[in-house]
Amino acid sequence: MKIHKSLLALALYMSLFLSGCSNEPDTESNYKDVIASEKTLPADFNEIAFVRETGPMFEYMVNKTVNSSEFEETWDLYGFESKRPSVNFDEKDVFFIGVYESGSCPYKIQKIELSSDNKTMTVPLPAPEGNCTADATPRTFVIQVDKETSEKIENVVIVQSGYETRVPIE
Repeated sequence: MKIHKSLLALALYMSLFLSGCSNEPDTESNYKDVIASEKTLPADFNEIAFVRETGPMFEYMVNKTVNSSEFEETWDLYGFESKRPSVNFDEKDVFFIGVYESGSCPYKIQKIELSSDNKTMTVPLPAPEGNCTADATPRTFVIQVDKETSEKIENVVIVQSGYETRVPIE
């Protein structure tokens, strides 16, 4: 009987522990225009990603889509497993932003900042709280932006760990 209770307790503990480690889509964000977020990146990300010229050598990828066929193609490129969200491309454009994050402390975009002339979009990745592992796991955010604003955006600046990186838009 003691063995059964121990195994039951262990099974319960493991199910609670592992429930936070699923591959389910994570759309949680405090920023309303993040329409999808998932632990995925293109298969060849390390070969095609933009790398900072000076340390730390963060890698990023930013893609902009302006119609449904580009959106579908880019969604597949990034390897999303969840269903594609519906986007009204008459009113919105979509940016895919690929990064690496700690496996235990995922990023959540809380706001996007636009320069006064709307030419630069700044994406702050807030420092995670708590004890985070130093591993690098994939994360892609899918953000919709009003088409009128998006047409003016020439630069995307990602702020990670206090470092600003200007990333070209693909």
